[in-house]
Amino acid sequence: MKPRVWPDGPMTPELLLEAFGEPFSFHRCLVPITGSVLSALFLSQAIRASDGLDPRHGGWFARSRESWTELTGLSRFEQETARRRLRSAGLLEERRVGVPATVWYRINADRVWAALQDFAEKMEQQR
Repeated sequence: MKPRVWPDGPMTPELLLEAFGEPFSFHRCLVPITGSVLSALFLSQAIRASDGLDPRHGGWFARSRESWTELTGLSRFEQETARRRLRSAGLLEERRVGVPATVWYRINADRVWAALQDFAEKMEQQR
């Protein structure tokens, strides 16, 4: 099989990395407390978005569905499922503001921390 040649020459590791863009990561420890990789991915990015917010916002931040898709690659339905799981677990709060409505999010940091501690205690008991 011949190597594929791109218009400007052969594909190099440098070009490949450029085509890939920045790698995307999430906090693996959130998977057991959220129940899924997609929910953990969504929560990880929500936590990241919450970092450094103006204190006057009370922890709330807005992000459009399109922005979530661009950031995470999650489809509308994957986002809705992740958000529903996170709200149900008390890890994420949402509110709609304005017309047309904009969804604002807030992490329940105390609940996230408590869930992580509960999980760590369960793991310790299993040893």
